Amino acid sequence: MNADSDVQLTGANVLTIDFQAQGDQSLLKEMRTDGRSVANLSAPKSRANDPRAASKRLTADAIKMDWRVNGKDLERAEAVGNAELYVEPVQKTAKNDRKTLTGPRFDCDFFESGNIARNCTATGGAKAVFDPFQPTDKRGIQTITAQKLAAVFVRETQDVDRVDATGEAKFNELDRNGTANAISYTAGDETVRLRGGDPTVWDSRARTKAVEIDSNNATHVSVCRGKVQTTYYSQEQTNGAAPFRKVKSPVYISGDRAEIDHDSGRAVYSGSARMWQDDNYVRGDSLTLYREEKRMETWGHVQSALYQAKQKTGNSTTVVPVFATAEFMRYSDPERLLHYENNVDIKQGTDRMTSGVADVYLQKDVNEVERTISQRTVTIVQPGRRGTGDWCRYTTADEVAVLTGNPAHVEDAEQGTTDGNRLTMYRRENRVVVDDTRGSQSPGRVHSTHKITKP
Repeated sequence: MNADSDVQLTGANVLTIDFQAQGDQSLLKEMRTDGRSVANLSAPKSRANDPRAASKRLTADAIKMDWRVNGKDLERAEAVGNAELYVEPVQKTAKNDRKTLTGPRFDCDFFESGNIARNCTATGGAKAVFDPFQPTDKRGIQTITAQKLAAVFVRETQDVDRVDATGEAKFNELDRNGTANAISYTAGDETVRLRGGDPTVWDSRARTKAVEIDSNNATHVSVCRGKVQTTYYSQEQTNGAAPFRKVKSPVYISGDRAEIDHDSGRAVYSGSARMWQDDNYVRGDSLTLYREEKRMETWGHVQSALYQAKQKTGNSTTVVPVFATAEFMRYSDPERLLHYENNVDIKQGTDRMTSGVADVYLQKDVNEVERTISQRTVTIVQPGRRGTGDWCRYTTADEVAVLTGNPAHVEDAEQGTTDGNRLTMYRRENRVVVDDTRGSQSPGRVHSTHKITKP
């Protein structure tokens, strides 16, 4: 036979061969085996030096092979009963792997000439195992299972180009897992594509669902599209990158799209992104989690309720949630710092502070504010009082705000107005003290207008 790939059939208890007549010739038409049989197809001779060239071995309890009318080229093959298709590259390089597909039955189709396989389909519950010649801590055995598996081959090299799995499809490699109604793996870009049936990927840290998921086995990056939902099993699994208090409770993230780097822990969510734990949350147009750096960032229409503050009224002290809005927010766990920028608006109980920039420092181990430092057109509003300036420091323990400006200005419903380079607002004592950052002998101007209460 003048074929690019040689075919050998061995091991059968019974071998039946049928011929077809063409003129005065009898040409091969069909070969059938009964009993455990092995069909070997060599790697393409024309690609003997190609590192991607691969040979195949088809094993089953019975094999049937049909030839085309020329009697030289295979048209199709059937393998029935504990069938196995083994694909092995000729060169055992670091990037190559052995591929073993198993199932009750295989149906294989071939190209028009050369005994070159086009595809093989396993039905009735099948498995594909990709075993690397040189495994690493990030590259291990890959397994795909499904009701139906179709392996598509590269014509030139005869290595596996794509595996399509349908019906309860599942994927696994080391700590990484995936499930969907259909899974397609392409060798060229080493990408597993999950479609239908609530596609889900997970590892020991988190689980992500989406309408579509593309997970790259080489880069370990997953791209998720449509109704993305991620669950970190606990705050510990984010490595403290999420600004939440309960260490052992789950953290949830959602968005229209996400790109997750499973190795570095960098996860980008865009399109109505939201992260929450219980009643605490942060949302924005996009959100990025940096697991190893223990920080996160949110852009666009940012809203958050991440921490609390103690507020004293009379003899009672209450803990109130703090709500903030801005165009950008950054959280750093090592610094216990929430940084807000552009159109910052912070509401704490009956108090409100607006500014261009605000830094909120949280107490250690609890999500309660220690102090807030605001800059750029600062306005602070308290019951019966309003202050403006260029800079403000508010400390929660004593509920004292230090306001500076040129000048800083306070309007008090009962005491009138006060202007000065630095004003200190004592919320609990309901008073304002005027001083100056340059000392008591400063020539800085102070102006007060007091209301006179009629007897």
